[in-house]
Amino acid sequence: MKKHITLALLSLTAPLAAHSAETLRIATDATYPPFEYVDANGKVAGFEVDFAYALCKEMKVQCEVINQPWDGLIPGLQVKKYDAIMSSMNITDERRKAVDFSKVYYLMQNRFVTAKSNKTEIQPAALSGKTIAVQTGTPQDRFVTQQFGKSATIKRYVNAQDPMMELTSGRADYTFGNTVQLQKGFLETAPGKGFQFVGPVFDGRQDKVLGEGVAVALRKQDTALKARFNAAIDAVKKKGVYHELLVKHKLDGLLAD
Repeated sequence: MKKHITLALLSLTAPLAAHSAETLRIATDATYPPFEYVDANGKVAGFEVDFAYALCKEMKVQCEVINQPWDGLIPGLQVKKYDAIMSSMNITDERRKAVDFSKVYYLMQNRFVTAKSNKTEIQPAALSGKTIAVQTGTPQDRFVTQQFGKSATIKRYVNAQDPMMELTSGRADYTFGNTVQLQKGFLETAPGKGFQFVGPVFDGRQDKVLGEGVAVALRKQDTALKARFNAAIDAVKKKGVYHELLVKHKLDGLLAD
């Protein structure tokens, strides 16, 4: 039987070929296209899924990407249901209390989306009485709560698609999130035709609460696995595979790494 990687099995000095019969389990919340989603065949797909398999290939291990709900990702990692998380998870001080992170592999930019007919400026006073729908437990949730929670109503959802559904139903005035995911997963779709980006771009360089960048989440004790992920990220980028995946998923020029 194939065996799952644990700390005891990992060694930076051991030949990589020795790991070829093992399986590295990586969890993702497949509700975040184009980064991770379930395709028409019922399989988990997307940019980060392909990137995960490229990293596993570089590390010479078998790879299994599994779909898990967002709010259960970190708890599942801690109880060893899987070995790592790759799900557009931004590094934050709060998350660092629970898990460790690899080096950053892309920076997430964020904007508000609203109806094209909405001309309200993105200012706390201007959003008084408005409703903002966000995915719960995310840096975007904390940012809008911190910046706009005293004037606007914040509605939170586990599924990343639900805030956009709230917009189309008229139950929310705005959503706030990753610009790429909102562009590809909403604005370029039929339900999103009547909506647009508004206001400035926000990221962790302007406000730390939005995170320091997206990285692989790992258990704190798995330092050897972290080092191997870091080396694989560097190698996959250096070999041009990362750029090929950006082009494949139409993300070239839309992510900062």
